[in-house]
Amino acid sequence: MSMYTSLDRFRIKPGKEDLAREWFRYLNDHLAEANATMPAEGAHIESWFLHEESDGLYGYVYVIYDDNDKAVEVFKESENPLDIKHNEYMNACIDYHDYAEMKPAVALGDYSVFRR
Repeated sequence: MSMYTSLDRFRIKPGKEDLAREWFRYLNDHLAEANATMPAEGAHIESWFLHEESDGLYGYVYVIYDDNDKAVEVFKESENPLDIKHNEYMNACIDYHDYAEMKPAVALGDYSVFRR
């Protein structure tokens, strides 16, 4: 089974650091709702991180999906209030001009645990 795995790094727009922290608190406060949206997206793992670096605040997200295109499409078209708010935070906070999608050079592990 081929799966999509990536670690994405993105700069938080200057002046949006507090909003980004609010965004991550929002996700933490709604974990059950967020987890409930993942099966429709074919999402198995989404781990979000904030990291203060010398030139500003950055976010990272590590994901394992069945198919990235499907996950993005389902998320973007979702009418779920949590997904809508999550997308609004993303658009407000992420500097998409300073965004990197990293693919693993090596991916170890038993991906069969993700089969449904």
